[in-house]
Amino acid sequence: MIRPIAAITVLTCVLAGCSSRQVYDSAAGWRQNECDRIVDAAERSRCLDTANLEYERYQRERGKAGEAR
Repeated sequence: MIRPIAAITVLTCVLAGCSSRQVYDSAAGWRQNECDRIVDAAERSRCLDTANLEYERYQRERGKAGEAR
């Protein structure tokens, strides 16, 4: 389930004509906040590593995942 703030952010960016990078960057804080809710330190650390990916690396890894299908 998408949180209301994330949904509003995405909707605002889409309506404003934001690029996918702008949408990705604007959601960074939300992703980090979601990781902060995880109690287990190791799992939280893994979550933050993923949440803090630079956009270019995110795109590369996303492309690799698509190729694996």
